[in-house]
Amino acid sequence: MGSYATVWVNNRKAGCHVGGRTTFTLDVTPLLHPGKNDLLVRADHPAHIRDLPWVCGGCSDERGFSEGSQPLGIFRPVSLLVTNEVRVQPFGIHAWADINYELTSLFINTSLKNYSSDKKNVQITQQVLDQKGIVRATAVSGRLFMANDSETVSKSRLTFKNPTLWSVENPYLYKIKTTIRSGNQIIDQEVTDFGFRTVQWNTQTNQFFLNGKPVFINGVAEYEHLIGQSHAFSPEQIVSRVKWLQAAGFNSFRDGHQPHNLLYGRLFNQKGILWWTQLSAHVWFDTPEFKNNFKQLLKEWVIERRNDPSVIMWGLQNESTLPKEFAKECTELIGSLDPTASTQRPVTTCNGGEGSDWNVPQNWTGTYGGNPDAYGEDLKKQVLVGEYGAWRTLDLHTEGGFVQNAPVSEDRFTLLMEKKIRLAESVKDSVAGHYFWLLTTHDNPGRVQGGEGFREMDRIGPVNYKGMLTLGRAYRCILYVSKQLCIQRKRADGLYCFSHLA
Repeated sequence: MGSYATVWVNNRKAGCHVGGRTTFTLDVTPLLHPGKNDLLVRADHPAHIRDLPWVCGGCSDERGFSEGSQPLGIFRPVSLLVTNEVRVQPFGIHAWADINYELTSLFINTSLKNYSSDKKNVQITQQVLDQKGIVRATAVSGRLFMANDSETVSKSRLTFKNPTLWSVENPYLYKIKTTIRSGNQIIDQEVTDFGFRTVQWNTQTNQFFLNGKPVFINGVAEYEHLIGQSHAFSPEQIVSRVKWLQAAGFNSFRDGHQPHNLLYGRLFNQKGILWWTQLSAHVWFDTPEFKNNFKQLLKEWVIERRNDPSVIMWGLQNESTLPKEFAKECTELIGSLDPTASTQRPVTTCNGGEGSDWNVPQNWTGTYGGNPDAYGEDLKKQVLVGEYGAWRTLDLHTEGGFVQNAPVSEDRFTLLMEKKIRLAESVKDSVAGHYFWLLTTHDNPGRVQGGEGFREMDRIGPVNYKGMLTLGRAYRCILYVSKQLCIQRKRADGLYCFSHLA
């Protein structure tokens, strides 16, 4: 929620969290009393934030550094959980596999906490169930002695033969059922989706391999943005957007450029969509507060998503301004949290940056200069392109073929994108793939760069009109509502503008 969250229960402070776009959990047990309880949540979003990787572009003097609006208030799901005194910690099941097609090893770490003031003895049972509900493997730990108010990690290793592999064509998910017992009583139980698969990037042909077979990544990037509703999508909106990208033929998704709602990941796991999840974009402040918060939020981001078989890359920062040594430190931190990082899941920057495993290039030839006819040869050298796209103007149409410096019309946009897709397909036996920028047009408040915000096409926000789909209807609706709340006045040039009443 917000940028800074502070929570009180019955007028006593329960805790706080910085960042907003990763999950946080507070134990409010000591603050509760029988009957009615009062919960107060404060969301702070001050100007000129300098200790977070997610800031608002509206109050920065750095041009173009913050794409999209900053979410305000509580914008993602809130849950009140009632548990026993010993429980599996939030996101406390961490599973990964060493896949051998004859005998596969599944490693499971379980983080438990004893919230009570008493010592506890517990036992952990791990079961792996297939889609028919048949138990394929079981591991039972010995008794765990837990001191009062302590946390412990239990480690299990299960083996079984010939698991069905998760793939784009067949996104097969097993369920890991974790049961915690005290004596004969079940005191906690967690069910975690898990998919077995192998990922290879550094191949002789430069292709991306999933389970030993090449998959051409036809990806798309997407912001979680809508004017007035940034990062606050409902489940129905998220389901719809995933259906849109599937209907358009994309098989991979890139977060633009901050952590998305975790429902995206659950849907990608179920539907076989490859996921390039991303933490941040372009922001760096050389202060201890920024560095500490950045690393803490990075931990939360990885722990939330590391079980997802759909994740194939960790995106540290887009257009990175992180110093090389700090990016290297963060890459190593991700590796300590995810044993498959760097070997199967490279830690990336995009279009700039040092210190990660891979700086993935962008290719905007035909949009910001360059020769789009050479896109196929470019892609063979670049291996993977993190962004390709073009500007367009809603309802502006032109005649003839593609012209490099012509008006940014719907037709020019379409012709350029068709050319790049065709050229990429022609070399897909020697490249990993590319990501189209962008699924839907998004708002860009505070950004003034290269004329943006002053052209007719940028009258609102400005708006980044590079989306395959437009949000024009939503924009018009909001403008209509705004007119009811504003005083209209006519400028000297004959155009109308509106001043807010309050």
